[in-house]
Amino acid sequence: MQATIRMPQSGQVAPVALFGVLIAGAVLVTMFNTGRKIAEKSQVANAADAAAYSGAVWTARHLNFMAYTNRAMVANHAAVGHLVSYVSWIRYIDDSIEYIDRITQFIPYVGQYVDVVEQLAKSVRDTTQQAAAVAVPAVDGWNANLRAAQLEVQTSLALDPLNDLMQQTARRWDPAIRVNDRQAIGKLPHEVSAVVQAQLIGQLVRVPTFVERFTAGSDHGAIGELIDASIRADNDMRRWITGERGWQENLLLAQIRKQGGTRHTQTASGADWRATDQLQHRTRGLFGWHRWRRVGDRPSSASASEFDSSYDGVPHYYNVAGSPGDRSLRIAALATRPQPQTRSQFGLATEASMLAAVATAKVEFVRPDDGSFTRLDTGRHEYANLFNPFWEAKLAPLEPLGRQVVP
Repeated sequence: MQATIRMPQSGQVAPVALFGVLIAGAVLVTMFNTGRKIAEKSQVANAADAAAYSGAVWTARHLNFMAYTNRAMVANHAAVGHLVSYVSWIRYIDDSIEYIDRITQFIPYVGQYVDVVEQLAKSVRDTTQQAAAVAVPAVDGWNANLRAAQLEVQTSLALDPLNDLMQQTARRWDPAIRVNDRQAIGKLPHEVSAVVQAQLIGQLVRVPTFVERFTAGSDHGAIGELIDASIRADNDMRRWITGERGWQENLLLAQIRKQGGTRHTQTASGADWRATDQLQHRTRGLFGWHRWRRVGDRPSSASASEFDSSYDGVPHYYNVAGSPGDRSLRIAALATRPQPQTRSQFGLATEASMLAAVATAKVEFVRPDDGSFTRLDTGRHEYANLFNPFWEAKLAPLEPLGRQVVP
């Protein structure tokens, strides 16, 4: 009987297992490299978005600052008109009491009470005039500071520091990322390079010239329209400045009326408010009413130039350049990052390349639905302007290609 002898078969699975390990390792390395490249692309794209958006926000804040300062100058100027009107009214009260005192000074007891009232009116008049002598130059000086701040903002826009700002923003994602590098633009595909180049050239010209300095008298009445709109928006302001601080009493044989109004002038060389108040009366005759006669020697009046001989008002300001219309700005950011040559454990090499992403943001004038600020026109649409602070920033597609990531 023959015995069967079995030979050991150990070691035959080792080549298969080793081959499987090699395949798995290659897959893992490939997945790691691919994942890292995708992460780097996403990082560059996010940096481009952040850079473009930060540049648009910076620009929108500058435009809104100019709008707020324009509003502040107009409000301060209107406040001076209100104060001048008040001084004129106080003088009218004092002049009227003085006239009454001349008539009643020989009437027992009545003349004494009128004297007391007249002294009180003169005290109020002196105090008001002293306050106006301080307030009017102070307000005008503050407006001069606001105009200086506007000049600084306009200079900042003209110097175009957007690239530095966007570069600082992108470096928070990766210090190696560059923004709007001209050498990198030439390495992009032609169809992308042409669009990016056109956008950056337009941005370089458009941002510094987007805001223009206007002077009163050469702005087609825009500043006067804003002053009038601000006065109309406030009932108390309208009553005091536009001449509604008057009244009239009709008697059987006589009429008495109070008239008061304030006129405004504004040129590139200066401004003024002139207020007048007076009391008038007339009587009925056989053939009708006689003409109105003034009570007192002269009308009571006041002016801004009386308290500040060099009162300027709002001689110049800044607004969107060009004729009224819809205006917007596009801010582009090309973020690039060098990708060095690498070699895998299996001797597979990748060529040195550049990661690039293009993003744009839009700065536009968007009026909210509420009525918190006076509308500058009588219609339903308000064109872009620097009188209302409604400038917003948002990401927008790069026309006509949209944001692109270039391998």
